[in-house]
Amino acid sequence: MFRKIHKYFHCLLLNNIVIKCLILISGLTFSPSFTAFSQDNTKRPTVGLVLSGGGSLGMAHVGVLKVMEEAGLRPDYISGTSMGSIMGGYYAMGYTADSLHKICKAVNWDLIMSNTIPQNRIIFPEKRHFNNSIISLPVSFKKFMLPSGLISGQQIENYLSYYGWPAAGINDFSKLPVPFVCVGTDLLTVKNVILNKGYLPDAMRASSAIPSVFSPIKIDTALLSDGGFIRNFPAIEVKEMGADIVIGSYTAAKPNTEEELQDVTGIVKQIVMSRSIMDFDEQKALVDYLIIPELKGMSSFDFNAADSLVHRGYKAALPFREKFKRLADSLNELGEQKPLENILNRQHYAFHDIEISGNNVIPDKQILGLLDIEPHQEVSKEMLFDKIELLYGKGWFEKVKYRVEPRRDSLILVIDCIEMPKSMVYASVHYDNALGSGIPLSLSFKNLLTPASVFDLDYYIGQYYRIRNSFRQYINSNEKLGFSLDFNADNTRIPKLNMGSETGDVLSRNISTGLSINRLLGLNQMMSLSFSYDNLYLLPRYVSDSYWKHYSYDYLNLLYDYSINSLDKPCFPDRGAMMTVQASGSQLIKGHIKMGTVRNGYTKDDPGIFSFERFFTLKAHYQQYISRNNKFTFSFSGDILHITDCDSISSQNNFYLLGGQTPLNRRSVPLTGFHSNQIPVKSFAGLGISLDWELLKDLHFSLSGNIFAAQEANRDIGYSLISGYGAEVGYMSLIGPVRAGIMYGSYGKEEHYNKIKGYISIGYLF
Repeated sequence: MFRKIHKYFHCLLLNNIVIKCLILISGLTFSPSFTAFSQDNTKRPTVGLVLSGGGSLGMAHVGVLKVMEEAGLRPDYISGTSMGSIMGGYYAMGYTADSLHKICKAVNWDLIMSNTIPQNRIIFPEKRHFNNSIISLPVSFKKFMLPSGLISGQQIENYLSYYGWPAAGINDFSKLPVPFVCVGTDLLTVKNVILNKGYLPDAMRASSAIPSVFSPIKIDTALLSDGGFIRNFPAIEVKEMGADIVIGSYTAAKPNTEEELQDVTGIVKQIVMSRSIMDFDEQKALVDYLIIPELKGMSSFDFNAADSLVHRGYKAALPFREKFKRLADSLNELGEQKPLENILNRQHYAFHDIEISGNNVIPDKQILGLLDIEPHQEVSKEMLFDKIELLYGKGWFEKVKYRVEPRRDSLILVIDCIEMPKSMVYASVHYDNALGSGIPLSLSFKNLLTPASVFDLDYYIGQYYRIRNSFRQYINSNEKLGFSLDFNADNTRIPKLNMGSETGDVLSRNISTGLSINRLLGLNQMMSLSFSYDNLYLLPRYVSDSYWKHYSYDYLNLLYDYSINSLDKPCFPDRGAMMTVQASGSQLIKGHIKMGTVRNGYTKDDPGIFSFERFFTLKAHYQQYISRNNKFTFSFSGDILHITDCDSISSQNNFYLLGGQTPLNRRSVPLTGFHSNQIPVKSFAGLGISLDWELLKDLHFSLSGNIFAAQEANRDIGYSLISGYGAEVGYMSLIGPVRAGIMYGSYGKEEHYNKIKGYISIGYLF
């Protein structure tokens, strides 16, 4: 009965509009005075625009909007679902079609469609665990917890808020420059939900939460997912807003053909979308102008095809341009459209208060300290975007976002958090020529003993072990200043070392423990001043003619370190830089020599063959990656080292080791063309270049070369020219980077190895 009454009044309204238009035409023909009267007393019909979902295909709506703009036709109401809610919501704010096109191209969709962010947005100390493991699991002391496997929406929500910033203070969508609604699906009731109030980016995020891809979002009591699951084309909603004339752009699913139903994918898609398809059949009956772009062959997940999709939408709408122009002219004859309010120039807001929600482990004070925003302070979208990235980059949260709530006559900034547990475990597998096989295992504990503290325990479990443990305690509210207690150890092979008259394979076992004061300089820079006690061992893996068993050295070190890491990803980076500058002063305080069963100790008063002179070390490394299209990446590097006192290996174990593709410990320096740790040196200067070509997704081919002028550890004067080049094939696999290469090294003192060498490396390594 209600539907019949609704249809009756709907028909009555349309008839009334038609009669008024006929009267207007008659007035224009026969009576100028009547025309003026009619224009003053005839209500201008309103235009509603409906934009469907469809994943990336919804970008075609922008082409439709371009045609409408060219025709001078602006909607009075907009409704949307999924991608249609994003395009429609921004258009309702006042963005033009050209602006939307630029946004579609500017947004990093690959980033949004993943659970990660670029490494250069991770705070410096947390980079050690960023994308560096096969398994990363949150751990409680009661149970292991598996992740949901869905994309949390961290990136898309930050982007939606960034571009939605001008409307942050509007919580009633009818008060946007163009009134707007979007729809979502409540997973708890499996019903359609109309979203017309609240924080606009949250509504758009809820409407576009693609099932099985993005995690749902909770708004009030509803657990919302993609509105297209039930209503992918909200025409009735725009009619209920008051639209008399409805224009629709549909880019969502259509019934599959018999040919498309020959495989499981087509059948499942048909079943999943059947309710939405049937609803579209009902909704399209309410539309006066329906535009369906030809999108065959385009994927709903190809978010990098903005130009093609916008063009297809424009092409589909082009035949309607003249109709839209005539409609716009007719409507303007009935009355001028209300001017569009410009809210896009709103650049700053001042918040009366800042509230934190969802946090149990990390206290409000710690979050507010890092956020570093005061009440009533002028805040821009760029500033808040960076602050949210900084919070997320701390590794505290599975997701952290902001929303703005108007309350009475003020604005409240609300920070919503979904916390990670206090403890995380990271694990992977690794193999390479130098270390053999092993298991990298890491544990991280946040705020375990004290607030604003972090325990990091990293272990490489294998024959050539590596240990890197630290306890960091931040001492100021924004967590830029702190101290750390550090313990490091490694068991590293030196393939060839001259010890007096003997040459052979030697193990270098190193232990270091110390205290550091650390200062973070933004996300990607850190400097530290550390004091440490180091114990260094040299142990031969051969039977010594002189019965030598080991040399042992105990040092005190004072080290200044300044480091930069702005790489976009840790493996096969496309852009960014790495730099380390270290200056240290060291004092040998004790030495030991074990020959046979006798172990003798030496001090400054009884030095033996040891040198107890204080020495200084300066070391620097810089590498820059440059890429224009993410297919070809060029990098160049530079290295320098100078040690003031390193007169012989038997007196001091403070030399560095050239060779290999990756550093094995703190004294290893990579050098293409040579085995890891092959050449002990005390001074050098070197340059390197490389070119990486991503042949296919995650499959890389690279060429590299370097040249060094180096002074060997057992040499008093003069330098050797050392050069090498190589070719490598690499693949970013599920278990980490896989690299295999061949290289050639040129060195005048090469005696024990072939000039041509090969290598292989599998998996992550810290």
